[in-house]
Amino acid sequence: MTSLSLRMSIAVIDANPLLADGISALLGQDSSFAARAIILGENADQIWKTGFDVIMIDPAQTNMPPVEIARDLGDNGAALVAYSSSHSMDLASACIAAGFRGVLPKTVSFEVLKAALVTTAQGGIFIDAVFSGAIARKLAVEESPRATPDHRLSERELFVLKSVAHGKSMKEIGKELALSYKTVETYKARGSSKLNLSGRRQIVEFAIAQGWVESSRAEAV
Repeated sequence: MTSLSLRMSIAVIDANPLLADGISALLGQDSSFAARAIILGENADQIWKTGFDVIMIDPAQTNMPPVEIARDLGDNGAALVAYSSSHSMDLASACIAAGFRGVLPKTVSFEVLKAALVTTAQGGIFIDAVFSGAIARKLAVEESPRATPDHRLSERELFVLKSVAHGKSMKEIGKELALSYKTVETYKARGSSKLNLSGRRQIVEFAIAQGWVESSRAEAV
């Protein structure tokens, strides 16, 4: 990935060429970003061959499920951001589960968009309040055992789950704790079992409900 001391390389993929060009032009006015507009369905080879830091795409514009989008576009190491025209909770959850680092609607202000790009390029997760609030409400009405934190979590289990929710890999967490990959996986499995969580999506959803993952409140453009 491009060093963050230089301009972040952003791919803006959208079916609307005017929108893609407009966002790219606005981002280009900021010295922190170098954006490139790519029309959805065209110039696919350029996406894979270019080392983008962040790839923005509207998953609602394609028939591909988010997991396939992530598989096709995520191999070059770029952070994926769902910049969506849809407010579908199911689509947002699918993006989170697929490994997208950012999920936000196209109604956010330009300042929020830039904050999301910086956060995801640095390895964090940015989930706009439009979606994080819906996830929290969804958990509240489900009356699931995982809606209440299990205070039996050890300090290590809590640290690992919070780190996973923020998008860190097992290798990164292990390096921070000076532990092996296998040991970190064990802490993750134990913590997930205690909270009745299954998979990364439920960990992130639980983290949002508990306030472990911060989100920015959407503003009208």
